[in-house]
Amino acid sequence: MLAAMEHELEYLEGRVAALIARIHELETQNSRFAAALAEAMRENAEMKFGLEETRRRVALLVERLPKEEEA
Repeated sequence: MLAAMEHELEYLEGRVAALIARIHELETQNSRFAAALAEAMRENAEMKFGLEETRRRVALLVERLPKEEEA
């Protein structure tokens, strides 16, 4: 009986150690995902700014075009 309990405790210790290792892996992966998300959001903000700037410049150029004379 004691040997069986000891065997079960060793098994559980192994499972707990495996879970702790997996938690560390997931924390590392989560950090990489968070960094990738932050970079993607930064790039998105830059692209949005560039798009808005382009729209503004095009609108200014359109305003400078000669107007058609009404008949």
